[in-house]
Amino acid sequence: MPLTEEERVSIRHHAGYLNVAEAMTFVLGVPAGVETQFIIEGAMNRVKESALPLLRRHLVILCTIEDQKIGDLELAAVDRLDSIDINQKEQQQLDQQYDYWVNSMCNILGVSRNPFDARKFNQTGGINVRVSG
Repeated sequence: MPLTEEERVSIRHHAGYLNVAEAMTFVLGVPAGVETQFIIEGAMNRVKESALPLLRRHLVILCTIEDQKIGDLELAAVDRLDSIDINQKEQQQLDQQYDYWVNSMCNILGVSRNPFDARKFNQTGGINVRVSG
């Protein structure tokens, strides 16, 4: 059974690709099409049927981590609750696990995570592009 449209939406979301019909961006003030979408779309069309259970397992794990992050947001305001110590590094640890599983999912598809994923820009570092000259 091939990937459902909902699974494709989830894969795009976790890998940092767009979920829009046609994306346009502006380059020097002129509209230009976004060309990175073809990478993930082609991979989803060609995923082996025997790899689908593993890919679907990754989607469940990624959604579980994301739900855990959302469910624990109120703990960000708490250092201690009676005799319970709150793990203040949990969100960071969940981010690390999320990144691991996104990269693992991308390995199944044979693609890289979208380097323009806006969720990655509030972390240290940036985008490096090799320039030959």
